[in-house]
Amino acid sequence: MSWKDYLREALLGLEVYRTYEYRPGLVRLDANESPYPLDDADRDTFAHELGRIAVHRYPEVSGRPLREALARRFHVEPDMVLPGNGSDETISILLTAFAEGPHGRGKVLFPVPTFGTYEASAVARGLAPVKVPLREDWQVDEGRCLEALERERPALCFFASPNNPTGNRFDPVALERLARAAPGIFVVDEAYADFSGQTMVSLVGEIEGFCIMRSLSKIGLAALRLGALVGSRDLVAQLDKVRLPYNVNAVSMALACALLENPGRLEDRIRKVAASRRWLAEALAGIPGLKVFPSDANFLLVRTPVEGQRVWQRLLDRGVLVRNLSRPGPLQNCLRITAGTPEENDRCVQALREAIA
Repeated sequence: MSWKDYLREALLGLEVYRTYEYRPGLVRLDANESPYPLDDADRDTFAHELGRIAVHRYPEVSGRPLREALARRFHVEPDMVLPGNGSDETISILLTAFAEGPHGRGKVLFPVPTFGTYEASAVARGLAPVKVPLREDWQVDEGRCLEALERERPALCFFASPNNPTGNRFDPVALERLARAAPGIFVVDEAYADFSGQTMVSLVGEIEGFCIMRSLSKIGLAALRLGALVGSRDLVAQLDKVRLPYNVNAVSMALACALLENPGRLEDRIRKVAASRRWLAEALAGIPGLKVFPSDANFLLVRTPVEGQRVWQRLLDRGVLVRNLSRPGPLQNCLRITAGTPEENDRCVQALREAIA
């Protein structure tokens, strides 16, 4: 016998998440990060906060300071907020808590294409993915989703809105109807909601099992790895039993709380990124043969008129890194491009013109 005989079989089919190895001078438009670093005022604030952290002590075990700061941002009560080490950990907590349905092995429903972590994390925990294709306009197919809810009775549903990688926000009326029909937990992942200006947080507590997820990674704090779930008090209380103690480190918590104390500066950066996305969408639409899909996020999904892998490589050869999504199916010849600074956007547009010429 070997340790390999005890390994969860599903892990053999999974791949380790990796990113491209960056090099100096590369325009990085592949990871949906904010292109704007912190300004001097925020850096001064951070330096002050770092000097106050008692690094010889564990952080506050419940993450209460961060819960309170996020509760103010989302206009809810602190006991309705579950902080996580990025949205990825929040997803893991949900999947761990609901690994079994009332009839055995739990099922997880989500539309496709969407954020790949839903499926990878579900499979790693032995849950069964239930994938429902989106319509051609990238909206949810409400009829097929309702059929799947009735047939599969999933323990969890994940709907990213705005959706990654398509960029569009799903019809909130359709999502509300699906949430009311869902037998278990219904999660609307709003990691990119800051750029759409829309949220469904008002339904938390109104619909049983409804919750949202939010992230600070897309709005300038990616390195801190912070996300949160907003749900009813009783749901958060149960999930808190699964959350690992001290899951949010003291540095991330202190710096995030300091930044959230000055929401005006944060909102300015969000508006700059949204304006950058609009400019980039208009510029890319002027490239013959390139299809640019509407976006409510901080990135754009585009379909190239020639083979996507080849275009991606040509862009990389010109010093511009984007995300290659091209694969057989609805994402054939598609690339995902993060909105960058004006200079980065200019380089991307010029490189893309040359890459598909």
